[in-house]
Amino acid sequence: MSDQQPIDLDWLTFRGALERAIGVPLAQYKEPQMKRRLASLMGRHGLAAWSDFTAAIRTDPALLAAVRDTLTINVSEFFRQADRFDWLAKSVLPEMVKAGRPLRIWSAGCSIGCEPYTLAIVLDQIDSAKRHTIIATDVDVPILARATAGKGYLPAEVRSVPAPFLQKYFRATNGTYEVVDDIRRRVTFRRQDLLSDPYPAELDLILCRNVVIYFNEDAKQFIYTRFSKALRPNGLLFVGGSEMIMRSQEIGFRTVATSMYRKAA
Repeated sequence: MSDQQPIDLDWLTFRGALERAIGVPLAQYKEPQMKRRLASLMGRHGLAAWSDFTAAIRTDPALLAAVRDTLTINVSEFFRQADRFDWLAKSVLPEMVKAGRPLRIWSAGCSIGCEPYTLAIVLDQIDSAKRHTIIATDVDVPILARATAGKGYLPAEVRSVPAPFLQKYFRATNGTYEVVDDIRRRVTFRRQDLLSDPYPAELDLILCRNVVIYFNEDAKQFIYTRFSKALRPNGLLFVGGSEMIMRSQEIGFRTVATSMYRKAA
């Protein structure tokens, strides 16, 4: 007798319909985790089966948006893990700018833009005269539109911004906050799928925090290997606090601090 699990055709049909609707390939996401999140959403909407869910996302744009948000986890804030940004500001970025050339930095999985705008603020404090390149990407098009606008940030999303920075780099409008134009113009946003689209090249720093954690192990290794190739020698990769790169030395990284990996020279 075979121990192989039967194929859930309803689930595969739903996943295919969802992939076509949101333009995100889901085969390399962790399936049990994905099913748990979506099952919770199904329950809240009174849907009993994947086949019901398939029909619902085809006719209900609001539900489809909720599904997309459930999967992409667009939770962010400025200066998230403030101690890590303090380390970047005091120890890492000043050394990098000493090379004399503009830096190339990539915020991968940038969500609503808090991370790349934080980088732009930090770099303005260190080297305001030079225009460094900050590329920010995400797979979620509506979220990128909000990030590009650079406004509508809630008080909770700016709670970790130092008071002088909040006064200098933000405008308060109707209970929300807007990034000033000079900082907003320093970030280039674009859509990207980490599993299929080309990566930027010759990078000094990549930030990809709490994004890869949702992929299976093969997909993680694929992404980290491509990150390594995208970095210049001695370039840095900044990952989430709970993330660890398995066999990091095999793909050219060494650990330099919590959540930080440096590409070998």
